[in-house]
Amino acid sequence: MSDTQSGELKKTPVDNESWMNNPLWYKDAVIYELHVKAFFDSDNNGVGDFAGLIQKLDYLQDLGVNTLWLLPFYPSPMRDDGYDIADYRMVHPEYGDMADFRQFVKDAHRRSLKVITELVINHTSDRHPWFQAARRAPAGSSKRNFYIWSDSDRKFPETRVIFTDTEKSNWAWDEEAHAYYWHRFFSHQPDLNYNNPQVVKAVIRLMRFWLDRGVDGVRLDAIPYLCVREGTQNENLPETHGVIKQMRAVLDKHYRNRVFLAEVNQWPEDVSDYFSDGDECHMAYHFPLMPRMYMAIAQEDRHPIVDIIRQTPDIPETCQWAIFLRNHDELTLEMVTDKERDYMYQMYAGDPRARLNIGIRRRLAPLMDNEINKIRLMNSLLFSMLGSPIIYYGDEIGMGDNFFLGDRNGVRTPMQWSPDRNAGFSRADPQRLYLPPIMDPVYGYGAVNVEAQLRERASLLNWMRRVLAVRKNHPAFRRGKLVFLHPGNRKILAYFRVYEDDIILCVGNLSRAAQAVELDLSAYQGCVPVELMGRSVFPPIGELPYLLTLPGHNFYWFQLADSEEVPAWHEEHLPLEELPTLVLFDGWRSFFRDRVEPWRVAMAERVRGQLEKDALPRFVVAQRWLDGRGEPVRCVTIGDNAEWRYEDCQWLLALVGVEGATGEKPPSYFLPLALAWENGDPERLHAMSANTVAKVRRQAQLGILSDAFADQVFCRALVLAIGAGRTLACERGVIRFLPGNAYAGMAGAGAAELPVRTAAMQGNNTTVVLGERLFLKGYRRLQIGTQPEFDIGRFLTDVAKFPNIAPLAGAVEYESGDGGCITLALLQGYVENQGNCWVYTLDYLARFIEECRTEVASPIAAAQAHGAYLVLIRTLGRRTGELHNALGTATGDAAFDPEPVTDNDIADWVRHVQAEAVVTLDLLDRLKNELTETVREVALTLLAQRNLLADHLQNCIGGRQVQAVKTRCHGDYHLGQALLTQNDFVIIDFEGDSARPLSERCRKHSPLKDVASMLLSFSYAAHTAHTHDSAERTEDWTKFEPLLREWEAEAGRVFLVAYDEAVHGSELLAASSSRRGLLDLFLLEKALYAVRYELDNRPDRAFIPLRGILALLQQAVNGGS
Repeated sequence: MSDTQSGELKKTPVDNESWMNNPLWYKDAVIYELHVKAFFDSDNNGVGDFAGLIQKLDYLQDLGVNTLWLLPFYPSPMRDDGYDIADYRMVHPEYGDMADFRQFVKDAHRRSLKVITELVINHTSDRHPWFQAARRAPAGSSKRNFYIWSDSDRKFPETRVIFTDTEKSNWAWDEEAHAYYWHRFFSHQPDLNYNNPQVVKAVIRLMRFWLDRGVDGVRLDAIPYLCVREGTQNENLPETHGVIKQMRAVLDKHYRNRVFLAEVNQWPEDVSDYFSDGDECHMAYHFPLMPRMYMAIAQEDRHPIVDIIRQTPDIPETCQWAIFLRNHDELTLEMVTDKERDYMYQMYAGDPRARLNIGIRRRLAPLMDNEINKIRLMNSLLFSMLGSPIIYYGDEIGMGDNFFLGDRNGVRTPMQWSPDRNAGFSRADPQRLYLPPIMDPVYGYGAVNVEAQLRERASLLNWMRRVLAVRKNHPAFRRGKLVFLHPGNRKILAYFRVYEDDIILCVGNLSRAAQAVELDLSAYQGCVPVELMGRSVFPPIGELPYLLTLPGHNFYWFQLADSEEVPAWHEEHLPLEELPTLVLFDGWRSFFRDRVEPWRVAMAERVRGQLEKDALPRFVVAQRWLDGRGEPVRCVTIGDNAEWRYEDCQWLLALVGVEGATGEKPPSYFLPLALAWENGDPERLHAMSANTVAKVRRQAQLGILSDAFADQVFCRALVLAIGAGRTLACERGVIRFLPGNAYAGMAGAGAAELPVRTAAMQGNNTTVVLGERLFLKGYRRLQIGTQPEFDIGRFLTDVAKFPNIAPLAGAVEYESGDGGCITLALLQGYVENQGNCWVYTLDYLARFIEECRTEVASPIAAAQAHGAYLVLIRTLGRRTGELHNALGTATGDAAFDPEPVTDNDIADWVRHVQAEAVVTLDLLDRLKNELTETVREVALTLLAQRNLLADHLQNCIGGRQVQAVKTRCHGDYHLGQALLTQNDFVIIDFEGDSARPLSERCRKHSPLKDVASMLLSFSYAAHTAHTHDSAERTEDWTKFEPLLREWEAEAGRVFLVAYDEAVHGSELLAASSSRRGLLDLFLLEKALYAVRYELDNRPDRAFIPLRGILALLQQAVNGGS
């Protein structure tokens, strides 16, 4: 297999046919190996059967497998667990009959489960009629020639004995035939003579017999040994390949989408011959890979895996490897060196009784010492390496073994379904069971069983279901190329799986201890890694090595997405060596031609040009607070500004204009700048370096020019200036530092010494926390007028005394020469909190979904299911009502006193929403063909109800008299604006919708606009949680959607009830009927606006508000409004 460089990967076409009709279905297979007798006993005779297997098909479907490989179920003396077949055309009577088998195939196919059965063609049982006839027939006769006979046991001396523990020779004497017969395995399993064309024809007839009964594939057992020839080792002979090609030709001629799975326990270069040019076997086991996965774990070194994959030749596009960790046989060590075999025995079979033939008769969990992380890591390798994975029954729950049972029976014990009698496998008396179940205290069925693990969210079984669901959604795991990375830490195994645009990075820690690794991912610079098991977003990939840390025996699967948003907490910073160096010959005056000596004007113009056309555009374009982020920035011009000095530090407080490529009037931003020098405070320099705008030089002294909000001294100076009520003159205006009434009580003594840290979440503004006492917000995008957050904060803090907000401590405002006012910064009291209600809700819903996935009890009503969460929502509703009561307090302040809602107000509101509807539906109509199928379907439904929407908007109020008032409102109210603090809420961010002009945000309106926004936020939360969960488990979409809708409805109902109770008796709202109409109007307004926003920014999420609009229209049709 070529070890291609990651930048040279080729893409392979995607096959879009359905799973059952896909001719390459085996490349997407997840195979579950089981023995009918071991799975479930339906008639309580102590032996599993087809009727029992049928009862468990739903379990297998829910597990996430899609193909079932059945071990031999034919009549047999059972001296080799059914591989000694006495009749190829019948079902063993203890397992059922042919009708049961046909029903099983039918029921499996109904669940989209493929079926692979055994075609044991190398040998038969010595009880088979063919052999019985052969031993009685004369030497040289056609019947005798069905098998290989000799007068001497010295023939074929070059051929090795496989079962060295039980067989001394490949020849066995038959008394009746008076001759030796050839057997490569047990002496009771005589080999068929494939040098005889009649044998080939007979076997092909057997193959067709089972294919005609609907099986999707056959496993060709032990096929390297079919043909023999003097002077050879009698393995992998050309004649053998000729037989397989003959069988394949019949298969292709008479059947569609059927498969040969080859058991070829050979080295990769020999196995690849069984693919030939795609005209022999479709699949073959990769035997050498399996023991090397165990070796890599034991050695804590990736070399065994990487080395064997490198030795693996390329195979035809239509072929596939089958890979496994364990199966019904011993863990074979034939395909390792003698030293490797000794090492494996030492590490995994210290007790000699665990050794059998050339292998180890243990299951996966005991081999991994029952350490859950090691078991998960091994399965992660199984599910992400090249090939279709095979799961051995019971390994999904970590079943143990019992090598005291002899032969390989210790890994073939009954499936452990429950802690009931006989592990829930059978109701028969224990002594009647074909084998006793595992009963020890660690692996026994009382401790390890399906029933218990289904109920335990963190169980191995539920983890297996999740990881298989993730794998199912990514074709890279199934059909992609594998490309190894080569980090310096050899304890880390890292590789890409790449298929078209599906790029998966797999990283595994083979060590028991935590490890760090640096990965060269530069080929995917700019991509954002999304961890697939939890959908967590990691920082984007850059030019430097990507650093990861992994706990012991742990792994990551990342999808590298070029369209994923980077984490909210991540900040981009330019490396210092890439930044320009500005020569500051006269401090801040170096940037201004009118502040320097005449002979230095040219130098000032040059430095100013470097700053505005190079350094600032580089810096600004990477900031989250820039509108139209991602668009090119041509120039950042310094407007009005002021130099400000505090102690030994100097800053430039600048209002800047950001010019894009369009040449439109540039928007204004607040960008204070700071200088730090290398010979100054090293801690200050280090803290500011992450927000460096440019390097600077003053004579021989070097330093940096930085965003001043990264300067702790600046932030403290700002706070002190607010407290002192200072004024700072600018070139054309003035900056005023305005203390609030509560400043002294919040800032307290020692404000100049408060530690400063940047808040975790940054967005349109820059936020800084000072000593867990104060919260400083710097507004970046500037608009003329006082920020509503300043106005409302001052009113609620100083006048209404509303306790559930971050109290106002002060502000910084810029007043222009013409009297216009702009808020630059706001100072509030810091609120200790547990995060916002949006994050809390998503986490809660994720836990709820996971509980539903593992819950076996009957579903309960939403009010009961979400009782604890709804207590918080009741509190949120009450606090919202109390906030509106506070904002509706009459104090004589015209800016805040409530005003009655007039008929003109109602008419204006309705006309506004009608206009919103026209614009939104027109946009939807234009874009409908560009939407995803899910969104388009909902969009077309709404477009078809355009007239109904218009009628509903006209009749929302319905001519009823509205008795209500309008007040100042929050303006952008949603779950993210409520901080959870000790089972209560603090409401924050009274800026309103920053996309709207300040004049509109300061306008009085009905408080119900805030209520509508919050109700829509519940809808967004439900959809986001559902989408997040279903991203890797699409089959769960319909299962959980009704539950989340019930949650949304109940959360909204509880919120409204608590809100109504809080505002009851006030004059805020109208009587019940008109209030419902108003709320519907504002819900539609908010949803229509959200549709346009999502179509412009996140089209896939337009489904949420579209669905909300349709639900409101349905209520109207049903008379709910």
